[in-house]
Amino acid sequence: MERNSNIPIRNIYYMLSYAYQTLNLSEYKEVGTEDFENVKELYAEILSIGIPVLLRGGLSKDYISVEETSNVIKGKIDINSTLKKNTLVNKKVSVIYDEFSENILLNQIIKATLVYLSRSNQLSGKKRRLFYGFLPYFTEVADVELNLKLWRKVRYNRQNIRYQFIVDVCRYLYEQLLFDESSTSQLMKELQDEQRLSSLYEKFIYAFFKRETNYKVSRSQIQWDVDDGFTEALPIMQTDLILQKDKKTLIVDAKFYSENMIARFEGGAAKQKSSNLYQIFTYINNWRKSPEETVAGMLLYAKTTALNQPNHVYNIKGKQIFVASLDLQKDFAGIKVNLVAHANQFFV
Repeated sequence: MERNSNIPIRNIYYMLSYAYQTLNLSEYKEVGTEDFENVKELYAEILSIGIPVLLRGGLSKDYISVEETSNVIKGKIDINSTLKKNTLVNKKVSVIYDEFSENILLNQIIKATLVYLSRSNQLSGKKRRLFYGFLPYFTEVADVELNLKLWRKVRYNRQNIRYQFIVDVCRYLYEQLLFDESSTSQLMKELQDEQRLSSLYEKFIYAFFKRETNYKVSRSQIQWDVDDGFTEALPIMQTDLILQKDKKTLIVDAKFYSENMIARFEGGAAKQKSSNLYQIFTYINNWRKSPEETVAGMLLYAKTTALNQPNHVYNIKGKQIFVASLDLQKDFAGIKVNLVAHANQFFV
């Protein structure tokens, strides 16, 4: 199998820096200069700095629904629960009320992660003790069983967005430790690495163009260009990145795979992945362009170690589709130059 997960740790740090601007705070300035043997050490170091920063700002609170038996009426009385529990015998009723509390999902995830990390033999004793020392700050937060499903329930808003970086890094580190400890096959571990780094790669590409270029940058959904207005059950077309300048629009789809090209049989010619080409072609054909606007698409792959890499410009029915590869094993200055050059193929 091709590999592209052997990205230098320093470059993963830079990708995180772009994807999460929080990492540019002064508290993290020493992280980028340290040498780490593996990505687990990087994630653990970020959390050892980031969680105290989060705590200094105070744990976020929100209103949560509380159910209890009480002789004081507050909120609303739960008649069914009161009768079922027969609480009136003791002159009590079951009540439901809202309480402004730290016991919210985001805090539960961080606490559960700290418990897990403080017991992990894959971290140094110093790091385990450090993470254990953070737990007293979460005494008002309920214990939950840590699993990947918790992160799927997370929703961010303006009040809790400061949690996103730490909660995401908690997930990165937990997944890394979990799959290292499991007996999962090497193939499955590589697929999990691919999925984890794919999300970071997409965020990095978007943030880079947002910060480093003067393009108008967005990642909006594209609406289907239907004739009768009926769009029910059609899949959502969610873009990774849209670059616009001088009546030119480039729709970019970031791709991070273990295999960027496929062959029908061993030794056969490597071909582009048809599903990816169909996807980007559909995007540019459904884009509602203004008069004189030129629209093109780009598949931007993370380069693997395979000999054949996606690299071509296709002209299909009057539309350009750029297929390019980004070498994440280069020094980061070279990565920045290459990213700008890929976009310039269309805009210059």
